[in-house]
Amino acid sequence: MHEHRAASHEDGVPSIPFLGSLRNQLLFAVGTMLLLASFAAAAIAVVNGRKAVAIETTSSAEIAERYIRGLLRRIPTEIPLMGLHAVLSRETFHLRHAQLHIRDYSGALIPVTRMRLNEPEPASRSSPKWFQLLMTPQTEGAAGRLVLVPGTQMAVIISGEPIDEIDEKWNELSDLAMIWLTVVAILLSGLFVIMGRILDPLVDLAHGLKALEAGSREQRVTVSRTRELAEIATTFNSLAASLDQVREENGTLYRQIMAVQEEERRHIAGELHDEAGPCLFAITVSAESIDRLTAKLAAADADKIRSRSREILEVAERLKTMNRALLKSLSPMSIGKVSLPSLLDDLVKEFERRHSGINIVKSIELLSPSYGEKIDLTLYRCIQEGLTNAIRHGRANSISILLNEGLPNKTVSIAHGDGGGVSVNLSIRDNGVGLDPSAEMGFGLAAMRERVLSVNGTWVVGSNWPAGVAISISIPAASIERAKTSIRHSQVQAAQ
Repeated sequence: MHEHRAASHEDGVPSIPFLGSLRNQLLFAVGTMLLLASFAAAAIAVVNGRKAVAIETTSSAEIAERYIRGLLRRIPTEIPLMGLHAVLSRETFHLRHAQLHIRDYSGALIPVTRMRLNEPEPASRSSPKWFQLLMTPQTEGAAGRLVLVPGTQMAVIISGEPIDEIDEKWNELSDLAMIWLTVVAILLSGLFVIMGRILDPLVDLAHGLKALEAGSREQRVTVSRTRELAEIATTFNSLAASLDQVREENGTLYRQIMAVQEEERRHIAGELHDEAGPCLFAITVSAESIDRLTAKLAAADADKIRSRSREILEVAERLKTMNRALLKSLSPMSIGKVSLPSLLDDLVKEFERRHSGINIVKSIELLSPSYGEKIDLTLYRCIQEGLTNAIRHGRANSISILLNEGLPNKTVSIAHGDGGGVSVNLSIRDNGVGLDPSAEMGFGLAAMRERVLSVNGTWVVGSNWPAGVAISISIPAASIERAKTSIRHSQVQAAQ
């Protein structure tokens, strides 16, 4: 069975990176709806504004026509062109949204420049060209009106001038848009803060799930004051407690299995050492004695016997090499006798010798020669299983091993109560085929996890970018040298 399994954080990754969090997705949804509502409101405002401009322009043209007809009836007949221009310029300054032209005797159109009051005009922002084209009524040409000047062949032509009304609409809509944008910005900012406070329990829940996956057994989340989130937090804490109990039972079972396994390994290693070793030695001695007895035989017979004896010696030597390798694999008898860095270095070299095509990069930065037999054996077995899993199941050709000391992991309580506690961190990465979501965890990885959990450590397996598997292990420990120093220090203080 394949040993690799899928990491939970790889599932359901959003296609848009910045929408990864629920808060961002909600803000994006609300912002999108507000944007669509803004476009709809802008379209309605443009349609209504266009109608208002058309009505205002037509109304202003009608008022201007009635006013100019009354004005022309009051002026003298046979008025000259310049006099008519002066009268219209002086008397029509108050007319809005209307443009006047005088058609003279030849039919030429002369624009009327109307006088302005000395009062300052209200400040107004000119509308852009695209807005003017958008708001200009389509019936502008039909708004032109003709008023004949009595007693003359001249006429006054009145046409609508919507530019002032369009500028007013632009100013109104611009102010409304600024107010709306301010309201939207305040609304989204408030939602960002409020949703952050509402979703904080979910973030705590996610961190709690990660801590549980890493092996933290005391992980619990704070119960929120929100009813729905409180139910989720309560259920999580209940499940965490149940999982803690199940893990304890499974851990006890796994520890018993591993204890039996280690005992069987030691037993088999002892049998190989005590039985197979002497037998191979006896075979070697017998073959060498046969080789010496050939000196009394004829040359032809002696050569044949020497050839067979040398073959026996070669086979015996290969069996000795295999026996030594099996002894190392079954029971690292050097644990507790040589330093842990040297023992692990020898383990990696053995893998490199047996798998010459695999590139194994190791970085062992331990500050202590030993952390106790249990932790030393756990690290040894984890590296052994990690290399075996990467080569056999992951089909990797490049593996990196990093082992060092660091600060204690806050998610795990350190069993050693002294101040010399450290965290032994192990990382094994390969470039193999990676994780198989459909495969279940095999016994090798399960045993590795239980070994780590049995020493209060954390164990996480995931993907190694861009391909392969990454195993991260952190074990709280106290070095043997620090423990001895702490004991001597306590004894000195007690004596004083």
